[in-house]
Parts: sequence; structure tokens; C-alpha cells
Amino acid sequence: MAAVRRDAVVKLKPALLLAAAASLLWGAAAMAAPRPRDTPLPVLTPTLSPARANAWRLVSGQWRFGEGILEQEMPERLAAAILTTPVFADFRLTAEVNIRGVGSGVRAAAILFRATGTLSYYWLHLDARNNQAILVRSAPDNPWIELARRPLPIRQDTWHTVQVECAGPRLTVHFDDAPVFSVTDSALVAGRVGFGTSQGRVAFRALRVEGRPVKGSKPLKNEHPPYQVISRGEAAGPYQAFPDVCRLKNGDLLCVFYAGYGHVSLPNAEWPKGGRICLVRSRDEGRTWSPPRILFDGEQDDRDPHIAQLSDGTLLCSFFSYWSEAGKIRFGTCLVASRDGGETWDTQSRMVLPNWACSAPVREMKDGTYLLGVYTEENGKAWGGVIRSTDRGQTWSAPIPIGKDAGVSLDAETDVIPLKDGTLFAALRSSQVNQHYALSPDLGLTWSPVQDIGFKGHCPHLTRLRNGAILLTQRLPGTALYVSRDEAKSWQGPYALDSVIGAYPSTVELKDGSVLVVYYEEGEGSAIRALRFRLKKDGIEPLAFR
Repeated sequence: MAAVRRDAVVKLKPALLLAAAASLLWGAAAMAAPRPRDTPLPVLTPTLSPARANAWRLVSGQWRFGEGILEQEMPERLAAAILTTPVFADFRLTAEVNIRGVGSGVRAAAILFRATGTLSYYWLHLDARNNQAILVRSAPDNPWIELARRPLPIRQDTWHTVQVECAGPRLTVHFDDAPVFSVTDSALVAGRVGFGTSQGRVAFRALRVEGRPVKGSKPLKNEHPPYQVISRGEAAGPYQAFPDVCRLKNGDLLCVFYAGYGHVSLPNAEWPKGGRICLVRSRDEGRTWSPPRILFDGEQDDRDPHIAQLSDGTLLCSFFSYWSEAGKIRFGTCLVASRDGGETWDTQSRMVLPNWACSAPVREMKDGTYLLGVYTEENGKAWGGVIRSTDRGQTWSAPIPIGKDAGVSLDAETDVIPLKDGTLFAALRSSQVNQHYALSPDLGLTWSPVQDIGFKGHCPHLTRLRNGAILLTQRLPGTALYVSRDEAKSWQGPYALDSVIGAYPSTVELKDGSVLVVYYEEGEGSAIRALRFRLKKDGIEPLAFR
């Protein structure tokens, strides 16, 4: 180790720098809000009424002010309302919450505190469906930094009292007078208070804040997430998921996705034809998107669509259908086609493979062969495979299994991509062990034994960039990306695209060399998101849509 001169500048370790900075911040907050022990703290009781609605920043959701009640009525994934003034450092907040017992989402109420921006705050998440409390810190680039979690019985359609107390970095939570959390976190020093919901309808009342406001505080920052929502809401369906995107020969981007009333949407009285397939279109490299419209809506639950434009201009949408027969769920892989750039589609689907599902686009090889990754299960055993067509999709082969006798459970959403030497690479999901892969030297006619790829993942999607890199996007962890620069021999990552667990991402390279990824939020009020990024040597750089 080199000697250090006595007159050299002293360099603190990063941890000491952080501690020193936090100490200065807490000191500044304390000076701004002196609290003599014998002086009672001011008490703020904001009026919840239509006449005082302008005191709140309604960031997202559909909020309704009653007399003494503030209620969020839409099953948004996340809705937030922030009291614009004052700002508190140390305080005690009390409020009553009532989570309505409707909808299929997590039905969560939230208390926001120390909010410095529309996406920067602490978030106490009270999940009534799963009976748990979660304390989270939110930031624009990561809305779910989990600090603590514990089981907590929460009765729905019942008023509960929540108390949050902040004293320096100590964050304390009580629920109906019982202690829940006592956590230390120094990331946010002072800020505003508010309410929130996640996938639920929630009412709030009796807000009371005991604390001395911080003087000279900055305005609430207007923050934006790195992604944009390209479809949400009843125009398609309350539950939207499993997107796929492709570029057309005319330059348009088409994104297809599933829309229904839940993760599985079998026909019922409200949805007599079950789940359906919708699409949105962008003509400006993903900056803006058309309203969603129905691509195909058969008589069953039509789901997990993927789309590809083939060399002759035909668009093929691959998906699978669920239906109930004699008390059992049946399924099969289907195709519909468009020959006018996605403006019109076949009115009847063609089932090309009963008892198998698909979660991948049709892939066209250099010789004109079409391949489609498929998967199935039987007697508690699951495996992947491919089907092939050598007559431009008129007929398809019997399934060629991959990993059927591997001794591991492959759930097994399967995608394939050709390598530069002509070998085919297939990635297969497993929910129990790591993802696996297999190789084919003969365009999918035969496959090697499956091998462990080295990491877990659900629903792999493969894309080759113009620079030769192969992208593998998937669920886990969250919405994630792996990159191979040596023809799938090794992988770098995971690189986090988003913390949401829905995922099922799909990518397309944009004209400027950046990458567009589409994926979904899970749960009631779910939506299709799009994110733009540039691949770097050692990670990714999120980019704005310009």
C-alpha cells in the first residue's frame, strides 16, 4: 500500500461520507423544526372535502372527495394523492382506512410520507388480499425498494386506524394500536404526507398529523417513471398482459397482448367469449401508440399472443386457447393471419396443435422454414418443443419434444433463435430450477439434451441486435435482461428493466440502435408498459421517449 503524506487530503470511505451527509441533513431538519420538550407540537387536521381538493396533488387514480372522506375508486396498480403542504421531518400521522372487498387485485391501502416528489416517498402498503404489511421506499427509477414485510390480518369493509411516526431515520408503524414495524432508513429526510392504493378501492378519513413543519422547503417535484403505459383500461379489458412487439416492413411497430377480466378469463356472463387478443400500433418509434383494438376474439379464452411478419409480408399471430370441457381445462396452439399490415385479420383461428401451448412468435429461418416454440404437460410432467412448417404455414409438423426425458420440470415456455453457424438455440422456462437450453444442428429436427443456463427465468424472449448481440428478456428478477455476445455460450446480467413481476417482456431494436421492450404489470388494473434503453458494455442506459 502506498504511503500517505500527512498533508494529503483526507478521503472518507463511502459509508462514512453517507453517514456524514445524513447527519448534516438530519441536523438541518432539526434546526428547521426545533422541538422543546415542554412545547406541544402543532396538530394538522386537513379537511377532506370537495372545497379543499386543491390542497392535494392527485398524482394518479380516480379520487373522490366526500365530506370528511377521500376515496380512490379505480383499481389502478398504483394511485397516489399527496397533500401539497406542509413538509414534515419528524411527525406522527394517524388516519383511518377502509379497504373495499371488491375486485381481484391485492386490494391495498397505502400511507405515503416524506414525499419529495410524485414518485419519491415512503409507502406503507397494507395488502388486504394477502393479509400483509410492507414498508417500501419508492424512487423514479425503482418504485419498490422493500424495507420490511410481515403478516398482518386486515379485515375488508372495516375502518382501521393506522399510525406512522418518523423520528430521524427511525420509521415506526402501528395498526389498530398494535406495533407493526420499527425500521431505520435515512434516504428520505423530510417531505409531504398522502394516501395511496394498489389494485383496490379504498376510503380514507380522520387524517391527523402532529409535527412542526419544515421551513423553506422545496416544491413537490414532478417526476416521471422511465417507462410509459401504452394500454390500460376498459377499452381492451381490466386485465392486460403477455405482450409481444414486432416491426413491420413499413416501419410501424405492432404490439399484441391479452385482455380479459383476470389471469385466466374463461367465458362467463359478463365475458361470454372469454379473454381476447388486442393490439396497439406506433408509427413513431414507440413515442405514441394508437388506442387498443381487438385483433381476435374467439369463443374461448384466447391468450399469450405473439406476432411476426414473414418475408412475404404476412403477419402471423400465434396464441393458445383455454376452454373447459367435461370439468377439465383444455388448451391448444392457434394461428391467425393478416395480409394487409395488421389492419384486418382472419375471423376464424386455425388450431395447429391441440394439447400444446405457445408463448413465442413464429420464427422464419433463412431457407423459409417456420418454427414455433411450444410446450405441454402430462401427468404432472412438463416439457418444451417446436413445430415446423416448410410450406409457409399451410401445414405443421408433429411436435418435436425438447427436454421431455431430462428429469427436470420445464414448464416450459420455449423460444428459439438461429445462431450465426446455423445452429438453433432454444431457451426453456422452469419454475422450479434454473432455466434450461438446448441446441439443434438441423433446423429443429433433432435437439441436444437440455442444459442448465445458469439462472432462473420465466417466458424467455430472444432477439438479435444489428451489432450481433443476443438479448434474452424474461420475468425474474422482476422484468430482466440478459445479454450474450458470444452466440449464447455465456450471458451477462441480470440487468433490471423494471421491478414489476408481471413481465413477459418482448424486445425490438429501434432505428437509432436503442431497444424498445414491452411488458406488463400483474394484477387488477394491470397495463402494458414500454421502456426504451440503450445497451452498454456493462449494462443498460434507460432513455426517454423523444
